[in-house]
Amino acid sequence: MDNFIPKGNIESPSLFDEGFPGRVFRTSVLLSLILIAGSLSYMSYILTISLAIGCFTSITLFKTTLWAIQYAVRHKREKIKGFFLKISFLKYFIIGTMLLSACLLLEINVVAMSLGLSIVVTVIIMKVGSRLFVNYLNKSIKVPKY
Repeated sequence: MDNFIPKGNIESPSLFDEGFPGRVFRTSVLLSLILIAGSLSYMSYILTISLAIGCFTSITLFKTTLWAIQYAVRHKREKIKGFFLKISFLKYFIIGTMLLSACLLLEINVVAMSLGLSIVVTVIIMKVGSRLFVNYLNKSIKVPKY
């Protein structure tokens, strides 16, 4: 249960702490599983596969970007631009090939795939928005001390 306790201070001015990427990853995976399970209730193979491909792609892009940043900071400080260029080109080439082959070989629902592709961005926006809202409430509402 300690995994769900935030590692940062809610009242700190910083929006991102060291545990933020891990929380985004866990929330994205959980939300993806809930959406995929919900799409199964529509009994549509196309909808479920499209959503699953989009979610998998989005989470894979997030983890690849996170790995590249961590690796570059630890090992390649002097060659960081070239490293990011190589990783980004390789990453988007592989993901683009996966999406193209999925679209050519399978019948895909574009709306469901777009929803899956936006899952990580949605989670990041929700987490940052909630942190800003909590900070605003903490500053604007004064609770009397007894």
